[in-house]
Amino acid sequence: MIFTELFLASLALAPALALPAAPTEGDSEVFSFGKWIDGIIANPDGNNLTPDEAVAAWSASSNGTRAGALEKRAPLVCTGYSFCKVADAVWCINYLATIGGQGQRCEVTTAANWCGHGSARLNGLTAVGASTSSNCNDVARAGGYIMDACTRSDGLVSGTAPAYGNGNLIVEIRN
Repeated sequence: MIFTELFLASLALAPALALPAAPTEGDSEVFSFGKWIDGIIANPDGNNLTPDEAVAAWSASSNGTRAGALEKRAPLVCTGYSFCKVADAVWCINYLATIGGQGQRCEVTTAANWCGHGSARLNGLTAVGASTSSNCNDVARAGGYIMDACTRSDGLVSGTAPAYGNGNLIVEIRN
């Protein structure tokens, strides 16, 4: 009797425990700016995409959609104003990852602008009167997270997120 009840209970859970379907020939992995930046940080001299190639990969992957591909991380805000071009923001994120690999820190007292390129501004914010800094790699990682979560299908992006490992430093991508 107990065996039957356990067997029936396991059948009830079976759909929740089902393994994901194997990818089919037409499936392709959705491009992630976050993973791209992690690759640059891990091996700056490796076979990494250029900023232009990263934008092209994003464009080609699922037509720029990322439904269900995001990991939960707090707190992110995709702003509804001050959008900049994806290609310009990617250029800034790449720049920060490059100087971060050389040990450069991104410092902020209230507000800072670390990169301006084309229509994009990559800024840092913190509480009034509070100084903080992070390795520019960690700022670039936050930029990748914003790109993955807030990039629109029309090629524009705007948002804020804490620097990787430093919740006192808010990274902002905007026009």
